[in-house]
Amino acid sequence: MRRQDIDNAKRIDDCSKQAKEKANTCLHPGCNKKAINSHIMQKNGILSSISEDQHLWEFSIDHFTEELFVFNKKGINKIYTFFGFCNQHDTEIFRKIENRDGINLNDYESCLLLALRTACNEYRIKEVVINTQKCVLNNSNNTFLIMGLNEAIKQNKLGLKDISFQIDSMWKDLQNKTESFVFKYREIELIEFCLNSIFTYETSQEIQDYFTKYQKNMERTSDIFISLFPYNGKSVLLIGYHKEDEVKVKSYVNLFFEEDDKSLKQRLSSLILFNCEVWVCSDRMFKEKFQGIEKYFSNAVHYSTQNGNEREVFDIDISSPNFKEEFEKLINNNFL
Repeated sequence: MRRQDIDNAKRIDDCSKQAKEKANTCLHPGCNKKAINSHIMQKNGILSSISEDQHLWEFSIDHFTEELFVFNKKGINKIYTFFGFCNQHDTEIFRKIENRDGINLNDYESCLLLALRTACNEYRIKEVVINTQKCVLNNSNNTFLIMGLNEAIKQNKLGLKDISFQIDSMWKDLQNKTESFVFKYREIELIEFCLNSIFTYETSQEIQDYFTKYQKNMERTSDIFISLFPYNGKSVLLIGYHKEDEVKVKSYVNLFFEEDDKSLKQRLSSLILFNCEVWVCSDRMFKEKFQGIEKYFSNAVHYSTQNGNEREVFDIDISSPNFKEEFEKLINNNFL
């Protein structure tokens, strides 16, 4: 890595640390207390069920590597966490999905709470990214970099606005006992993997076409909440969306519940590898599926930023015994 690249990476890393230190207020409406390090998913019962020696692997960004995206092994107390809520609200609000007796996935409020944690984590990520970009912007005199950062900040603020709409609806549901979302789930064979992410239904091309046609951004995009987690010896796929988006997204979401296991795994694998970054896996899965091919994940992430169709499904199955060979072939034949 060149000296200039190292300096740029250090500047970004320093700004990121400052941004994370600032983003530590409880996300419960009206609360100004300091947030604790909350787990995105239940530590005891879900994360612990796939951990070995109380450790898991996560996919993350490292500005000091050429690949940028790397895998890190962390202890279960620190991995898959974010500064979301103060101790009081984290304990009180999420008690129903932290119950040792289990999670009732037929209960609307339980599904809502799982989606709320996913949404709040995404909100905090974007908040940190925006503040990091602002910090880098304030310490740069590169005209092209400044232009790019200003546009990136603008787009991330739009994303933050879209997530805020979802989160506000969730708080109203919890307060008023209403149901503004649709949730569906199914069980598949166990994959030692945990995913909690928001997928924007509209593709990059559709968003660009809308702007070209109307000379303005969409009022908001249609967000789909996707969780895949180990539970009672199986993997549970839980998907939710706002009822205002039902006409647009229902047919697409239904594919996840109407397809056979093989087609579903390809659809999920395409999402995981090309569009989702908030996930962890077991030590065994890392060694069997990802170790030795880490560099190809950067190619996949790069492709996803250039691809206009995020709903594209590739002939790839993350649970396949031959996944390493299949993924390497896919990357070499299409994205290099």
